[in-house]
Amino acid sequence: MKNLLYLSLIALSLSACKNTDFDNPTTLTNQEAVDQIKDLGLKLTTSSVQTVFSTSTSASGTHFSLLADQTTNTNGNSSWWDFANEPRLRLNNNTSYRGAVTWNTFYNSFYQANLDATLALDIIEKQGKKIYDTQGNDRTQDCLVAAYYAKGIAQGYLGVIFDRGIIVDDVNLSTKDFPDSYKALIANGIKLIDKSIALAEANSQFKFDFLSGKSFSKSDFIKLANSMAARILSSEARDKAEAEKIGDAQWSKVLAYAEKGFTSDFIITTVTGGYYNQLLTNLVQRNSDGSGWLPPDVKIAYLADKTGNTPKFYPLTGILPNISSNDKRFDSYFGYTTSFGIFIESRGRGLFTNWYRKRWYNSANTLNSPGAVNPYFLAEEIRLLKAESKFWLKDYAGAASLLNDPAAARKAIGTLPDVAANQTDLRKQLHYEYAIEIDGAGGAFLPFTFMRRNNLLVGGTPTEYPLPQLQLDLVKQPVYTFGGNAYFGEKGKYGEVATAADEGWKAAEK
Repeated sequence: MKNLLYLSLIALSLSACKNTDFDNPTTLTNQEAVDQIKDLGLKLTTSSVQTVFSTSTSASGTHFSLLADQTTNTNGNSSWWDFANEPRLRLNNNTSYRGAVTWNTFYNSFYQANLDATLALDIIEKQGKKIYDTQGNDRTQDCLVAAYYAKGIAQGYLGVIFDRGIIVDDVNLSTKDFPDSYKALIANGIKLIDKSIALAEANSQFKFDFLSGKSFSKSDFIKLANSMAARILSSEARDKAEAEKIGDAQWSKVLAYAEKGFTSDFIITTVTGGYYNQLLTNLVQRNSDGSGWLPPDVKIAYLADKTGNTPKFYPLTGILPNISSNDKRFDSYFGYTTSFGIFIESRGRGLFTNWYRKRWYNSANTLNSPGAVNPYFLAEEIRLLKAESKFWLKDYAGAASLLNDPAAARKAIGTLPDVAANQTDLRKQLHYEYAIEIDGAGGAFLPFTFMRRNNLLVGGTPTEYPLPQLQLDLVKQPVYTFGGNAYFGEKGKYGEVATAADEGWKAAEK
């Protein structure tokens, strides 16, 4: 497995092989590193935590936003146009393809975080050593909490994003294969998150300071872990039938996690060299004329337009007017311009838009600016997870009650009317709330995964990523892929829907 996963630390190179007969000052065996670098375990844990935070809101999530028709673009940068384009294209699982940056980033980064955390846990649990910081403080229990959390998030996200993988919980793993399904990755990730929660609850001297510029209280960490568990577990299903099939036990578990999650927005302020929401930075960034660089798809205006006049595809001629919406949030969250910015008409006028994002925008035109506000997990997402759990549990009255709560954003800010307690209206409103309220603030794969499990993705959209070509080549397995208009309803290795059927929020272009 060592040719699939690699460990990188600044100014540190580790090798699992035996020491050679000559001194190489740039290379240490794992055991030499543990013996000589007293805070190695802390470095590994810190690396794993920082990687899962940055990757869970990675700029590579832009591609999921495009596939969900949450964002639109005709730019060749990272092959964004290919992911926005209709009819939907089959994913080009080739190492040289620019768009491969999205699955390569998620695969490499989450497996790196998983390995770093696994090595830290090996030092503590297998080798029986304590972990100290540079001041000599014992950080063993804190590192246990953080490493289990990082592993859980990494494995859970890998299961949400990819169709298969390998569970790496042992540094000596030698399997050169990908034997574990997305379901197994998610289940193991949830188990690891549960372990981190139990360890945190038992840690009387709890300290979670592994993210630059941000220290978590025990209460906030436990809410974070439960919130992320709810998000991951809810995102397992690849279509509506699977969401129904996973059953009451799993949706009750999602609900239980959500009920222990955040009750207020979890925000991280940017510090120099620290975390920032890369995805949201892409989505709120503006061109010199004020238009959006990666602006909201016309879907957003279509959903919010109270007149029903906004089309699902941008017209071939003319300029769409701004909309009038019953939702008072719309004008504060989104702006309107007659400029088409950097859109290229020859690449499809149907992809054009006249709107841009105002919410979360920073005057520096980037969230990578000290003092910028980064949403990491919104309380309204917890509300939606609770409501949707009740929806799948067929407690339609309970779901409607949550959405109609006077404290809900759609009521308190949007002043929208109550939603009826029936399946059709509830699904429509949940989709609307993910599109308007959550948008890019839900991290890498929202609202894509909500749309996936509710059959709202446009037909031909891949519902999951294949393993990257390079990884398949290393283990001599055939390269495969998903998506494309010729593959409606295509099934994956485990019988899951790997390419969306033509049942989405709008009909697929033929």
